[in-house]
Amino acid sequence: MRIFWLVLATLIWGFGFVATRWTLVSFDPVWSNSLRFVFAGVLALPYLIYRRKAVISLAAAVCSMLLLGGLQMQTVGIRYTTLAKSGFFTTFYAIFTPLLLAIIFRQRFHRGYWALVGASLVGIALLCDLQWTDFNVGDIFILGSALLFALHIIAIDQLAQNENPIDFNLQQCLYVGVMGIPLALAISGVPDLGGLWSWESLVPPGALSAFLFLSLFSSIGAFTVQVYVQQQIPPHIVSMIFLTESVFAALFGWIFFSERLSLMGMGGALVILLSVSLVPLFTKFEKTSAGPSIDPGQPENG
Repeated sequence: MRIFWLVLATLIWGFGFVATRWTLVSFDPVWSNSLRFVFAGVLALPYLIYRRKAVISLAAAVCSMLLLGGLQMQTVGIRYTTLAKSGFFTTFYAIFTPLLLAIIFRQRFHRGYWALVGASLVGIALLCDLQWTDFNVGDIFILGSALLFALHIIAIDQLAQNENPIDFNLQQCLYVGVMGIPLALAISGVPDLGGLWSWESLVPPGALSAFLFLSLFSSIGAFTVQVYVQQQIPPHIVSMIFLTESVFAALFGWIFFSERLSLMGMGGALVILLSVSLVPLFTKFEKTSAGPSIDPGQPENG
């Protein structure tokens, strides 16, 4: 059941690429990302006050800074590259997460696990039809966001282990919204919010409808699921399952923006799904103890 919730979160984030594109019609990338969490923070604040959790949490603040940095870089990247490519380069967190765990915590992983990660990235490359001639600045921003997302996954594993997932994530959303406002003002100036307050904006692909989806589902809903599941599943497994986000991003790009989804791309999606489904052969999904999780499979030189 935990895997189902993770996949559901990736589906929501996959559609989040579409909703982000809708907000970029009226707002620049920085304000698009900041307003998403301003909405989420406003929705979260009454609950946090009721729960007496509207206080500074250092753990949630650290995760918020990593999340804000990653999402800002990703949002900028989405503006300059295709949904499929943004989905591809974002998934490099599946490489960065175990690499960082190996460097920081000296963890070792089964060779089969690394093979499945590699196969998944090949599948994602196929999903993008191996079109590398137009590598651009947007792709660089997406790669930078992938590194920050990997750090965010590890930080959640380390700092939110004994936290209430709802409280922790609502604090995270509130902090990202608060930190995002001065950042957006410094970079982009004062935005024109007039277009948000109309009935047309409330109907997809209107900006208000997109922000409501991003705040309620992508920010409050999906990230709460991440915190909850990461209390029970090791971070390198979480990052691997999150690879299915690229499949959903490409699918929604094809549905809503007529982006190409070729036969080779469909084959790549199949490779990704197959690789993720084979992960249980080389590692356990449950944590054996709190704190950093050691893969119980054979070490890399085993």
